Amino acid sequence: MKVLVMGSLVCMAFNLAARAEPVREVTASAVSIAAIQEAVNALGGAGRVRIPAGEGEAIGTLTIPGGIDLVGAGVGRTRLFRAGKTPAKSSEPVIRIDGKNGLPTQVSGLELRGFQDPKNTAWDTGLVLIGVRDFRVHHCRFERFGMAAVSARGVSRGVVDHCEFTDNYKRSIANVGYGVVVYGPGRWRETFEPGSADAVFIEDCVFRGQRHAVASNNGAHYVFRHNHIIGNDNSQAVDAHGPGYGSKCGTQWVEVYDNVIEKPLAGVSAMMLRGGGGVVFRNTIRNYFTGIVLTLDFDGRLDWTRPYPIPEQVRDMWVWDNSLNGKKTPPGVPPRSAGHIQAGRDFFTKAKPGYTPYAYPHPLTRPE
Repeated sequence: MKVLVMGSLVCMAFNLAARAEPVREVTASAVSIAAIQEAVNALGGAGRVRIPAGEGEAIGTLTIPGGIDLVGAGVGRTRLFRAGKTPAKSSEPVIRIDGKNGLPTQVSGLELRGFQDPKNTAWDTGLVLIGVRDFRVHHCRFERFGMAAVSARGVSRGVVDHCEFTDNYKRSIANVGYGVVVYGPGRWRETFEPGSADAVFIEDCVFRGQRHAVASNNGAHYVFRHNHIIGNDNSQAVDAHGPGYGSKCGTQWVEVYDNVIEKPLAGVSAMMLRGGGGVVFRNTIRNYFTGIVLTLDFDGRLDWTRPYPIPEQVRDMWVWDNSLNGKKTPPGVPPRSAGHIQAGRDFFTKAKPGYTPYAYPHPLTRPE
């Protein structure tokens, strides 16, 4: 298998927080996991791997360290897809990036597709980021991944921007089906700053046919802003777990603002937040029966009859200036949760004092 290595050095065209020095560039010989992996190995360190136009079956998993930028020829031009029978390890992603070396990474110009068979039940994932600092995933398209299109885990932070997410919910599974899922470090941070860069940002993306466009657990902090959600299926479009379902802890903090959420295929609530705190404001919601629900989590193995407060339940939640079908809408609390989640104590219908949103667009998206 031939790997093309450029003899000249090229400068990075983006990522302000990334490398300022020139880096090597390698072009994969084909659109395949094996060819891209060989190009990554040829770099021998940080650099950029270009993936040519074309399409190829994604056999196995591309595994790379932080510091490698993957650059395709663009959505509709560079495509990796799953095909054939579901492999034994169907949960394995198409691409896995391990950020334990601390280097930033970018992924752009790629289209990743899961199994297209409507009866397929693979809990597969397109892209997994494990502890990657200052990542950027942009101008990509993700389709038909049963578990999630993008999964950010551990202490990962960075931005997913200008991506398309399509039909990442399989009725054959009737569960999961996330656009972006954020699993935190397995603990709540003792020192924590809302509105900071230390989060997973999802901005300027379009989500069609997900179950949850965004979901979280395990001490996660995410920012979901300036996105368009169309036709979410089966459940709420924006989600945050509390403790339960095998997680060490629930979501710590969410920031959800300036999104348009409309035309659900099924699911009566646009948002359901089940743990932690956050700010939710200036969202435009259409065609739903309910806009924003604050509740205890639903894991039947947990005892929700305990006295207030239950650890990691919804507290310090600020919800204001959201609209449902053209009218201002306050958050709702189901009867089962009303003893634990109360207005003026656990949630507030006004702006959070002292809160300032992080710079938009995210600095990692700005060219040098």
